[in-house]
Amino acid sequence: MVLVKAPVLLKYKLSYAGREAGEQQLRYERTRSGARMTLTADVALPLPRTKQRWVSEMDARGVPLKFSERVEGRQNKVYEVEFLREDGVVVTRGEPEFVLPYTVDYHDPLSLILALGQSEAAVVTLPLLGGRVHAERVGEETLALPWGEVQARAWRLRPGVSLIYYDPEGYPLRFSQQVGGHVFEAELTEVVHEPEPEERPEKKKKSRRRGGRRRRRRR
Repeated sequence: MVLVKAPVLLKYKLSYAGREAGEQQLRYERTRSGARMTLTADVALPLPRTKQRWVSEMDARGVPLKFSERVEGRQNKVYEVEFLREDGVVVTRGEPEFVLPYTVDYHDPLSLILALGQSEAAVVTLPLLGGRVHAERVGEETLALPWGEVQARAWRLRPGVSLIYYDPEGYPLRFSQQVGGHVFEAELTEVVHEPEPEERPEKKKKSRRRGGRRRRRRR
């Protein structure tokens, strides 16, 4: 099962405690190594306001090769992780910085979304850096979206109290999480299917002679 037809751009509206809280976009595209997911968000609530960008580079199985997170706001943050399977280590840059042995196929927050969208199991445990996420399917629910009602299947994630809803084709329709005693939600408002990038043949580089063109001698 594929998450969605790539490349695609998913647009979300954010809410916090029932109030408008910004916008979010999630782009999914194929790459030579596998796939890339990019999340950009302008989060107004809860304060302080932040702009966020997350990028996950994955292999063909959906296992991350590299993850980066950039947060701009009252305090800026840049965090990167490289999953070096062949070298047997995981290297992080930013806060915190460390090197861990690569003992399992770890996930990051974006590859986790892809993994749950593909899973047909009832219970899944996914390893993340610093712990594990336990996900359980909790049935189906009808969601009212801008283009009509959609039958969604829900996953509950622990630790914490988070829910992710997917449609039958694998689109993540809604994210719901408890933050500071209130519910923070991202709800899908638009799906934009983007054209496949055309593979352009590499142009042969013209060899240049030193000294430029030679002038023809007049006879």
